[in-house]
Amino acid sequence: MTSHAPVPRVKLAGLERTARLAGEAFAHEDLAVLPPRFGMSQSRRLWWLVAAIALAGLVALALR
Repeated sequence: MTSHAPVPRVKLAGLERTARLAGEAFAHEDLAVLPPRFGMSQSRRLWWLVAAIALAGLVALALR
């Protein structure tokens, strides 16, 4: 039988800090992938393309 004792706040604070630092690290890595000459219009087109592909995938799954 498992114990339902709460996790001490100290451990949660450490986990929250670690998650926040990991999220910040991933955000910086994402920004570093794009070269400086990569314009906002190209970035928007890329996001629209990715969204369209995702939508097509969802439609294909729904019709399956």
